[in-house]
Amino acid sequence: MAKNRLDEAEFAAIAKELDVPVSEVRRAVLSFFDVIRRDAASMPFDNAFKIYLKDRFDDFVRVRNIPCIGRIGPVYSRYIKWRRNEAKDQNRVPRRSYRSGISQDEIEHIAGEILAGRTPSPIQKKKAIERFDRIWIINKEHKYMARQVVPKE
Repeated sequence: MAKNRLDEAEFAAIAKELDVPVSEVRRAVLSFFDVIRRDAASMPFDNAFKIYLKDRFDDFVRVRNIPCIGRIGPVYSRYIKWRRNEAKDQNRVPRRSYRSGISQDEIEHIAGEILAGRTPSPIQKKKAIERFDRIWIINKEHKYMARQVVPKE
C-alpha cells in the first residue's frame, strides 16, 4: 500500500497526541481497514457481463458504522454509476442491429443456383449467440437478459 503524505501527517498527529510510535498508529489503522478492503475485494461485482439489481446487490454488501467516521461500505448508486462508465468502454450496441438475416451475396448465390436448375445448398445462419456476448441483469431469484449486447472481439 502506497504511503500518502496526508495519511502520514494524520498518523503523526495521532501518535503525538497518544504518545505512541507512528508505526503503531499506522499498523492499527491499516489492520482495522484491511478487513473492509478484503470484504470489498471479495464481492462478485467486477464482471463486465453481469449487472446486479438492488435487491441482489444488498445480499452481498457489508456495511459498517464506524464511530466518528460514519457508514463505510458499497453504495448501489455508485455501483450503477461505475457500471455505466464501464459500459462506455464495452461498445454496446442495440439488439435490433444484430438480428440475423440473409446477406445480399447469399440471396444472389441462391438465385443463381435456382436459375441454373440446381437445388441451392441450405444457408447456415449465424446465431446471435455466436457473434455476441450477452449482458445479464441479475435479480434476487433469476437471471434476465438485458436489452444490450457486446460484440465479441
